[in-house]
Amino acid sequence: MKKILLIAIITLNSFQFYSQTDSTKVAFVAYWSIGDSYDFKVSKTNQQWKEDKLVKDQKQEYIANFTVIDSTETSYTIKWSYKNNLGNTYNIPQELSDKFSKYDLIEIIYTTSELGDLIEIINWEEVSETMTSMISDIVNVLSKNDENLAKKLKNSLEPLSAIYGTRQGIEELVLKELQYFHFPMGVEFDITHPFYYDDELPNMFGGDPIKAKAALTFENVDFDERFCTIKQELNLNPEDTKALLRQVVLKMNEGNTETEEVLKNAVFEIQDNNTYDYYYYPGVPHKIETVRATTINIDNSPGKRIDTMTIELIYND
Repeated sequence: MKKILLIAIITLNSFQFYSQTDSTKVAFVAYWSIGDSYDFKVSKTNQQWKEDKLVKDQKQEYIANFTVIDSTETSYTIKWSYKNNLGNTYNIPQELSDKFSKYDLIEIIYTTSELGDLIEIINWEEVSETMTSMISDIVNVLSKNDENLAKKLKNSLEPLSAIYGTRQGIEELVLKELQYFHFPMGVEFDITHPFYYDDELPNMFGGDPIKAKAALTFENVDFDERFCTIKQELNLNPEDTKALLRQVVLKMNEGNTETEEVLKNAVFEIQDNNTYDYYYYPGVPHKIETVRATTINIDNSPGKRIDTMTIELIYND
């Protein structure tokens, strides 16, 4: 997520030594060392309704590991790894699961600044090749030599393939949880009042970013424990989200002349509500909860989608 107006409250050059003497401000600065390692339980749900009828209710859970593998005066290098459960996600038959064993473990290497804000993924090309190959294998297995089914599956997964083919797509989709993980890092916040700002979310399919109106509120700050709770609300620009919907649907329905007409009066609205429970020193989340509510109406067919994600620190006994 791109922090536009947050720049006004960033005081990066002042973070030479840790000192929290001002009770009106909270600074998120990474104090990590090589070898620091944390496990997190990541839970994701996806529920979809069509005309008030629940048509999809999917849940995914996995353990992810965050390890600092290098540290310099100006940066950290992090390895984020997790086990991929394709069988549950794509309903792959158990007898064919061995074919996908090579995709079981996903390892992502990325860098941050010395303050902990996300900079870039280093091995994005390797991850891209893995994800693209995985989608191809999924199509081949699920189509079972049915050419028509294979074509439908390929078309439906085409937007996903396009995302996985770019650095930006990998960073926004594969690293989605890390976008939230590092969101507050490198920023000093005034906690005395809500902060309203304009945000921009990258378009994973290329093109103009999606504008959003956003607000941040601190609900709790414990200076003794160096812990706080932040509430974040984002309302995405409906015109931008509609343009994104058009981009995706047209890609999935190439050659369909009726699609353009149907999309003219479509409604596509997105609202995010996120909660960050965070140890701002040393810069580690206790729990992050995100909720994205999507309202959609295409050709007078109303629908709703709720996506949630929870990233929760696993404490060692």
